[in-house]
Amino acid sequence: MLERNLHMLGGTGESSYAANSTLQKRYAAGAMFLVKEAMESLVHVMIPTSETLLVFADLGCSTGANAFVTHSSIMGTISKTCKKLDRPMPEIQLLLNDLPGNDFNTLLGPALSSYKERISESMREIGVSFYTAAVSGSFYTKLFPKRSVHFIYSCASLHWLSQVPFGLSNATDGTVINRRSLWISNRSPPIVSRLYLEQFQRDFSLFLKHRCEELHSEGRMTLIIPGRFGANALTEESAPWISWYEDGLQDLVSKGIVKAADVNSFNVPFYYPSMAEVKSIIHTEGSFEIINDHAYEILYTNCLDVIPADTDKIWEKIINISRAVLEPLLVSHFGDSIIQPLFSSTLPKMYAKESFKEKYKLASQANLAISLKKK
Repeated sequence: MLERNLHMLGGTGESSYAANSTLQKRYAAGAMFLVKEAMESLVHVMIPTSETLLVFADLGCSTGANAFVTHSSIMGTISKTCKKLDRPMPEIQLLLNDLPGNDFNTLLGPALSSYKERISESMREIGVSFYTAAVSGSFYTKLFPKRSVHFIYSCASLHWLSQVPFGLSNATDGTVINRRSLWISNRSPPIVSRLYLEQFQRDFSLFLKHRCEELHSEGRMTLIIPGRFGANALTEESAPWISWYEDGLQDLVSKGIVKAADVNSFNVPFYYPSMAEVKSIIHTEGSFEIINDHAYEILYTNCLDVIPADTDKIWEKIINISRAVLEPLLVSHFGDSIIQPLFSSTLPKMYAKESFKEKYKLASQANLAISLKKK
């Protein structure tokens, strides 16, 4: 069920992920130097004096232009490194992966043709043969043949879990553990944070195991994971935007639009880890060597390509970014009747308040970037 409903909002409309993924673009830009370092290393060890093929995989690619923009930058790095070392340009196979519910039609169809044509033109100019294919499936399972991929990249995807932690919605005595909270809040009992961490540990360990099998012996992997800087996993510190939806849903409960029981049973299936937690799992799983890492933050108010003069418009766009991520899950749990009152009335009234703007003007998202080499 979760695999069908866990996807970004498709299409190219005003609320779609394709139109609201500038925050994720900032995530990628903040760690692009790690990707370029990995590319330079691959060219040194993988491209001999004769032409060869490099296979890249983008896991959790979603839809929109970000995947093509990022990989265009990667191709440029390969071209410069090949020229510097007097090596031939390789052929490139790009495998774009996401869950079955992802809008692959928008990703690979005519809606993004202008981006793909620009990339294709630049690839022709530098002499790169470039091929793209979609691969549907969970990255917590096997996706590719053994030792078939040379570089794996994932940005803003690995915080998503394979499932809501079991104990939250299936307590043995039938009670709801995480009442009035969508995630890990200061209202949540300590067990909630532990259940989320344990689910992340299981999922990320599986991810590393499968990727080790699929990577070439000299393969590299760069992961960019939304996370947190401190030890505290509470919403207020690591995911303040979730609290907007908690307040918004409670407002709809008070108006009789949503049932309190439905809100109490809704928990979002992601976890924002700390760098210490990520590194601990990598060391315990044992398949990869950590080459480099980088932690950085992106202010919500700095994530737009164009900053409107009207601060309400700024917050409208920021809410749209979160909507593109969360709407499919909201619809699957509450039904689509919730969307209009939540996004056209409740949330706009919330962000119109000066107290909201003051509280969240410096709100940001921590990001954890890590470069790995197969042992």
